[in-house]
Amino acid sequence: MKPNPNRLWYVALALGWLFDFLFWRKAPGINFALFVALCLSGGFYILLTVGSRPDRRSLLLLPLIVFFAAVTFVRMEPMTTFLACTSALFGMSVLTVTWLGGRWLEYNLADYFQRFMLLLGSMIARPLMFSSEARKLQAEAGDMARSNLWPILRGIAIALPVVAIFASLLASAYLVFSQKLDDFIELFNLQQIPEYIFRLVYILVGAYALAGVLLHASSQSKDEKLIGEDKPASAAFLGFTEASIVLGSLAILFAAFVAVQFRYFFGGGANIHNDGFTYSV
Repeated sequence: MKPNPNRLWYVALALGWLFDFLFWRKAPGINFALFVALCLSGGFYILLTVGSRPDRRSLLLLPLIVFFAAVTFVRMEPMTTFLACTSALFGMSVLTVTWLGGRWLEYNLADYFQRFMLLLGSMIARPLMFSSEARKLQAEAGDMARSNLWPILRGIAIALPVVAIFASLLASAYLVFSQKLDDFIELFNLQQIPEYIFRLVYILVGAYALAGVLLHASSQSKDEKLIGEDKPASAAFLGFTEASIVLGSLAILFAAFVAVQFRYFFGGGANIHNDGFTYSV
């Protein structure tokens, strides 16, 4: 079952706008962790409402994603932030391409490459295909969408002059409100229009890509057959045990690193040694 078109685009556009709100001229930190949480929440909402339930093995990725996302605001050192962001995004990508299949622990490098290329293709083409199919269904159902749109447009046209009149009256009676209204109008300064256009474009592009990600997870993430499953070209480089040890070791390393940093948060001047080094060096 495919997602509801309006619901899908509302969630995708909301996430695109939130990305702009959280990251425009801001360094990654707690905003990254918050955005990851919002993306996961929006994705689960869209997919679960259409009955697309994840394989239990794919859910094992969630603790790793949450952990790496949390590292970005626990430790602000650039390299640590970069590695944590990269790891969280990688985990979310694997969750997307194995949402229905759940066989990510059995993947080799060729499987990962193939799945990520398919995901990239879905981000580019699938939202357009989905929109075309939705328009055909709406055309078959008649002009319901058009009839529902006109009342909204008429309401906006009527509301704008009414709001403008009452805003002017309130501004003339209350100086603070007048100043806030002037600040709001200043947002539409002509000198800032190029910036607004640029931000609007990447919000729309991001929303389009996120819609492709959700569509891919809902219909293209079933692992029917892995590369070389029948006749492996070569022996697997890592089995389940080896992969679990590697991933677990990395998680323990990052956990130990974060634990050491707690002393930095509460130690104050005691963190500064005689030789001038701190925990951030």
